[in-house]
Amino acid sequence: MTDLESLIAKENKEEFERQLERLGFFTQNGFTSQATRINEIEAVLYGLINTLLKDGTINQEKLESISASVKEDIANKKEQFAGVSFNFDGSGEIPNQNNPVNCNERLHICKSICCRLDFALSPEEVEAGKIKWDLGIPYRIRQGSDGYCTHNRKEDRCCGIYNDRPKVCKIYSCAEDKRIWNDFEKMELNEEWIKNNIKAKKVEFVREPMIE
Repeated sequence: MTDLESLIAKENKEEFERQLERLGFFTQNGFTSQATRINEIEAVLYGLINTLLKDGTINQEKLESISASVKEDIANKKEQFAGVSFNFDGSGEIPNQNNPVNCNERLHICKSICCRLDFALSPEEVEAGKIKWDLGIPYRIRQGSDGYCTHNRKEDRCCGIYNDRPKVCKIYSCAEDKRIWNDFEKMELNEEWIKNNIKAKKVEFVREPMIE
């Protein structure tokens, strides 16, 4: 294959991947609409069944209360029919940070823990194609099996797309993030929160009875 043929093949591949991504937008937008409706119907249905089983009567106030409770329970058990996540604050001006973080001095302690936080990308960031998103949970930042952002370099724990990183990353500062630091100045991590909340994404299959 000549250099020209190789270039054409590469451009065709990139265009094909772009079209697949656009198809994903179309599919997932429809999926989200249906997911929202199903979540609402499911919450009301579960609440109605529980109410009828408890006392055999239909009371609007009690039905709404139980529906809300069941909906929260479904979310806690990760049984919700998930839709698409977008960050609609992903574009616009980047504010100046009043308290810049001395990351290089903290890396040996924090191990770039901020690069394990989960968040959604903006439509513009996804469309630009420079930031990888999670194919299993569109359109959230993609994380590896170790829980780190896929753009985080293992050799130095620095961002591999620093100039093109998401706006969330550009405006984020751990200086006042109590989830990360118990004491920012003394570099004391909030080990308890990190242990309980920072985990690698994994596929979970859950089957629960409709009524307990």
